[in-house]
Amino acid sequence: MTRRPLARSTSLLAALFGRIGLLFLLIVLAVGSIAFFTAQKRINEIYDGQLIIGANVLRALVDEEVSEAAEAKNLSELSVEDSAILSPDERQAFDAYADWRMFRIWRDGRLVMRSDTGPPLVAPPVQSGFSEIAGPKHRWRVYSLRVARQNVVVQVGERSGIRLVLVQGIALGLALPLLLLIPTAGVLIWLSLSDGLQALRTLIAEIGRRTLRDLSPLPLEPWPRDLHPLVRSINRLFERIDRSLQHERRFLDDAAHQLRTPLAAVKLQTQLIAGEADPAERQAMTAQLVESVDRASALTDRLLTLARLEASRAPSGKAGDLREETVAALADLAPVAARRKVELSFEGRGAFTSGDPDLLRLIATNLVENAINHAPERSEVAVRLSSAAGRHRLVVTDAGPGIPPGERDKVLERFHRGPAASPSGAGLGLSIVGEAVRLLNGRLQLGEREDGAPGLRVEVEVPEALRGDQR
Repeated sequence: MTRRPLARSTSLLAALFGRIGLLFLLIVLAVGSIAFFTAQKRINEIYDGQLIIGANVLRALVDEEVSEAAEAKNLSELSVEDSAILSPDERQAFDAYADWRMFRIWRDGRLVMRSDTGPPLVAPPVQSGFSEIAGPKHRWRVYSLRVARQNVVVQVGERSGIRLVLVQGIALGLALPLLLLIPTAGVLIWLSLSDGLQALRTLIAEIGRRTLRDLSPLPLEPWPRDLHPLVRSINRLFERIDRSLQHERRFLDDAAHQLRTPLAAVKLQTQLIAGEADPAERQAMTAQLVESVDRASALTDRLLTLARLEASRAPSGKAGDLREETVAALADLAPVAARRKVELSFEGRGAFTSGDPDLLRLIATNLVENAINHAPERSEVAVRLSSAAGRHRLVVTDAGPGIPPGERDKVLERFHRGPAASPSGAGLGLSIVGEAVRLLNGRLQLGEREDGAPGLRVEVEVPEALRGDQR
């Protein structure tokens, strides 16, 4: 899954503090809740144990006395105040139950003794155990002890709210230190995060001091290990920027060098035309001037095309037909071939769906034009299309002087011209083709003609576009 970036107006320190602070609060709440429920459970266990002990003590104290008194007085019920079977100390102990405790004693199914407090009277339980009884105002936690051999039932209970009051007191005692801990911990967390981010601030300041003249890589040693991936990414960015700047400088140097000669020729021819009085000579010079301007214009167009291709990271994503673009390029170049008395032939049927149509047209145009410029008069430039294994192949063959094996890699470099290059060429045609093929993830290969005759065979392979790639 992908993570959403932080909001633009939120600082990294504030975001980290908010997340850690929220986590700390959740931990405090969890610890407080666990402590509360643990204390409640423990208090219930202790008080339940006291009820069991109280019931057993009460049975031991009054068992024999209750039986004798009940037989002698034949009473159905005795209260603590009316009973003479308890000593003053025992009566004081029972009175200490106050309003939040109670006890009752049954013998042979008859209530023979009870306290003044407690829930409404109900029949004695069949077996020993705890029960919750709702009274008019309070709920009672009651333990019943049944002695079967004596047919005696002793009940001892207390109000449930008393336990809650005790648990709340314990919780309040825990909450006060936690409330004091929260702001203290918040200050410490903020200071710790601020100190921990100091290395990042230092790195930001170091990057801010850099200029385009200083793109050397940042060392890893001064920075914490957690920042090493960031430093490496910045160094890779510096490297790409440096390569781009070097490419631009080299391109500008090459363009200035290549344009200097045709511009100087244009200037010289203009000056000669201005000083020439003979109309015939002026007309001839004007034709030469137009030709020089055309060469300069063509060179400029090729430079711009190459610059755009080298700046591109990927083709447009459109799908074009290699056959259609090749046929269109042949139609555009037919007048040039006719003027140079070169015959064009084409072979290729079917659909050749491939990559960006503009790049396909650029490849076909430059290869065919390059072949026409190097082909001798009354020769043929053959263009063939084929397809196999999901790849389309464009092959352009001419009958020109060809390129020696040692020069074939060099001619793909900008402005490199072989010994048999055309005088009107600028050394950019194959460079443009190479860049376009690279963007299409294709392959470019220069070789000799298959029939062994003099000339050059240029083969371009591009992958077939899937249906999902067509837009």
